[in-house]
Amino acid sequence: MRATAVAMLRSSRRLIADSRANFAVMAALSAPVALALTAFAVDEGALFNERRAAQSIVDLAAITAAANINNAEKAVLTTLKDNGFNSVAVQKQGTTIEPTASKAVVQVVPGRYSGVSAIAAGSRFEAGKLPYNAVQVSLKKKGTLYFGAMMMKPPVIGTTATASAQAEAAFSVGSRLASLNGGVVNALLGGLLGTNISLSVMDYNALASADIDVLSFTDALATELRLTGVSYSDVLASKATVGQIATAMADVPGLDRTSKLALQTMAAGATNMVKIPLSHLIDLGSVGSLGVGQKPAGLSVAASAMSMVTAAAALANGTNQVQLNLGATIPGLTSTTLS
Repeated sequence: MRATAVAMLRSSRRLIADSRANFAVMAALSAPVALALTAFAVDEGALFNERRAAQSIVDLAAITAAANINNAEKAVLTTLKDNGFNSVAVQKQGTTIEPTASKAVVQVVPGRYSGVSAIAAGSRFEAGKLPYNAVQVSLKKKGTLYFGAMMMKPPVIGTTATASAQAEAAFSVGSRLASLNGGVVNALLGGLLGTNISLSVMDYNALASADIDVLSFTDALATELRLTGVSYSDVLASKATVGQIATAMADVPGLDRTSKLALQTMAAGATNMVKIPLSHLIDLGSVGSLGVGQKPAGLSVAASAMSMVTAAAALANGTNQVQLNLGATIPGLTSTTLS
């Protein structure tokens, strides 16, 4: 009896001391925990990427809305649809809508943004304040869980973006003369361009009354100079002759027939091959960073066709003076000259 007890005690000690099966037991016990942690990490990473993608789309929607502030809501919905959000509910101010698995929720709030650094960043946008110059877009959507859907509800992903529109002025500059003496202007432009020009008073009055859209003119210049894939600033960093400038002006859409023919006549007769730095003729400011053809909505910059022609001719002439004998062009003036 005693021997049996001793044998059992020795066997128990050997079993306790033997660790060969411990790893298998621990692995079996910890495997579910490890799998759960791995699934949680995968879902967490996927949610992070999903939120970042949503933030990029909301940023784009806010920028588009600020550029179309009178139709901000429509601009936001169009941008969201173009980027995969086919079902979106619009949440009005003062109401609350929760997103579903198939429908996101967006709120579009126009207001006024101040970029003054002395104002705290969180207080620079004032919702509903007139006049509007900014839009705040907030989006809520259900996140996607790949492994944790059986254990928890999908979380709501929320993103917000605020964009403001820089104020730009539409303006028109140029001469509005009651009448022009064709002979004097022919002599003046002819002297500047190094050629003989014969246009009528009606031609010059048409040019003085015609407005040239400066951005459309720059588009036409890019075509005339064979520049592609460039910005407006790139075009204005180039040089062109008076003939090329007059040709581009004649190609601007909306120009009346009399002005178009007058510009084409000038372009055909211009023998001055001096190339003018276009940046001396036009400065588009911040608009210059846009690509050719990308005209900002609502922005119109116009100049008198006559003013642009005479400015280009003067630049092409450099520092040389032009002397005209007015006696040959104006009756009654027999000994007067104009420099």
